[in-house]
Formats: sequence, structure tokens, C-alpha cells
Amino acid sequence: MIAKSVKGFFNNKLIQSLNYKNRTKIYIYPNLNGFGLGLFIFFCFLIAVFYENNFGLLLSIIIFFVFFISIFISHQNISHINFNEITEYFIEADKKENLNLNITNSSNEKKLNIDIDYNDKIIGNFNFLKKINKLNLPLKFEERGTYSFKNFCLRSIYPFGVIRTKMYFKLNSSIYVYPKSIRPTDDLLNEFNINNPNSANHDFDGIEEFKRGDSFSRIAWKKSTIRDKKYIKKFMDPQKDLKLILDLDQYSKIPFELLLSYATYIIQFYFNKKIELTVKHKDNIFYLKSNKSSLNQILKYFANVQS
Repeated sequence: MIAKSVKGFFNNKLIQSLNYKNRTKIYIYPNLNGFGLGLFIFFCFLIAVFYENNFGLLLSIIIFFVFFISIFISHQNISHINFNEITEYFIEADKKENLNLNITNSSNEKKLNIDIDYNDKIIGNFNFLKKINKLNLPLKFEERGTYSFKNFCLRSIYPFGVIRTKMYFKLNSSIYVYPKSIRPTDDLLNEFNINNPNSANHDFDGIEEFKRGDSFSRIAWKKSTIRDKKYIKKFMDPQKDLKLILDLDQYSKIPFELLLSYATYIIQFYFNKKIELTVKHKDNIFYLKSNKSSLNQILKYFANVQS
């Protein structure tokens, strides 16, 4: 019987959360209203002792019970909350961007009225009603480089406003701030055939039968009328199979920081157009392809490279 009681005690959710080895420390302490309530409890207890007043004793017990329940609920309200970390984030320099963070509520209870601070600044007040909750963190860095997250602080005075609970999080993810994208000079744009992206420089490559999804603007009306069947004009993009190389060492006359900004513009343009590009600098070679990881690899290099 005793063994079952002990086992049930340690299986209690509160006790398990206190014994969890990797738990984040939760700080629980009374705020100014809590100190006032504590003094009031002490005053009622003194009246009950010195004047043998049962009402004062009963009042102090009731308020103390509310005080204790407030501590318990406050702890449960802020426990079992965690940030989902990813390895790396990418932000453009000198541009305010929102990082999308996921906060997990691993318990079945809803978490209410929780303030989140980042770097000692209030982000907002949140209710975590779902398993996975979204948080947008606005960040801006003036210069390129690799940065770390500052401390997050979750605070709550739920439910009665007399007990303050607080816990801190430190994300281990890296923030790569790549160079600000600046449109290059016309000479450089012409060199990489992106001076006027709205004009299609396609070569005529014949006529083929119309298929569902083809553009009606390319219908060969003359042949379609003769054959009584729809045909379209087929064009070939001369740049599609062209293997271009962006060699940073060839532009020594351009200041290096400005060159990185130009290069960032070019690789983002090529990535959006799904055109392959080779980027070279000294002994480092990168291949820009359609996958996001190839772009991030180059941006990561640009974030920390030195001339």
C-alpha cells in the first residue's frame, strides 16, 4: 500500500515536471500585490492569535490557500513550453525581417496570458492553445556576419496577479546575415543577361501540337487554320543551358563589400529564375541549383567571407 502511494506520488504530473532532468528553470516569486497579500495574511493570523478571533484565523487560512493555489496554477501555466530549434536562419543585412519560430506546448493544458520578452524587449502577450504555436520575431542587423540569439523570457502573473512566474530560453541556432542585395551596374547586368528580365530573348525552335496548359499567346494561327487543329510556336531559351560563372576575383576594381551585394542580387535572381550558376572566390567553388540548400550555402559563405 505504501509502495503504491509512493509510486503514485512520483507519477504525479507536477512531481514529474520538477524531476525532469532537462527542464528549464522556472522562477516563482510574489510580485508587489503578492507581498501585500502576504502581509495581509500575516496580519489576519496575528489578530487570530492575540485576540483569539476565529474569523481572522479562518480568513488567513482561506487567503493562504488561494495564495498556494496561485503558485501551483502559475507553475503549471508556464511549464512544458519549449522552442523548436532549427540549425540556421538567414537574414539580409540592413533589412528588418520576421523570423518564424515554433513554440511547443507539450502538455494538454492551454497556456494563457504569457508575455514573451526578447533581449529585454516585450514581443507581445500570447495564449498557447495548440500543440504547435507560431511566433514572429522581428530582427534587423546592420552588418553581415554570424549572430546568436539573445535570451527569451516567458513571464506570467496568471491567474490571480499575485504570483509572478518566469523562465528563460536560449536558442542555440545560428543567424547568418548575408550582404544587402544591391542592383549591379548595367555592365554587370548585361554580362549576366539580366539587365531587362521582362524581355524574353528566346529563339524560335519550330512548331508543335498544342497541349493543355500551353499559352494561347503562342498559338500559330496560320498553321492551325490550315490543319484545322491548334499548334503553338516553340521557343528555345539560349540562356537555359548556358553555364555561367560568377568569379568574384575578376572584379578587383569593385569594393569588396559592394561586390558581395552585387553578387547577392545576381544569385537571388538566378535562383528565382531556376537557372544554374557557378560562384567562385579564391579556392572556393559553389554551384547554385534549384534547391534552397545550394542558395543557403552561398549566402552562408557571403556572410563571413573576407577579401
